[in-house]
Amino acid sequence: MKILIVEDNEALAQTTGWIIEMLGYDYRISLTPQAALTEGEAYDPDVVMMDIGLPGMSGYDLCRQMRQKPAHANAVFVAQTGWDEREHREQSAEAGFVHHLTKPVDLQTLESVLNAIAADMRV
Repeated sequence: MKILIVEDNEALAQTTGWIIEMLGYDYRISLTPQAALTEGEAYDPDVVMMDIGLPGMSGYDLCRQMRQKPAHANAVFVAQTGWDEREHREQSAEAGFVHHLTKPVDLQTLESVLNAIAADMRV
């Protein structure tokens, strides 16, 4: 399974990538919304893990834009954010996120979500 990590904190993005790799999945990192738009299309990810508080464009808006692209029609979008109020979860769902994980993300939670997505892809 291919996972695109969209996170402006480079250290956090790399740490998340190493965890994803440890779980047996492939990953790429985009540090900006613009990079996610261009690199995401070339990488064709199965999962897009995205911060909501990105510079220049919110993760909500980026999710909406990416979901409109044919390359991301079947991708599962996962919000990975420090914002955990009910309104943030509602906005995530409205934007097209399937999962909303709160930072710092617990390793077992991340593994559970990614394994469930992988299992759904095999069905």
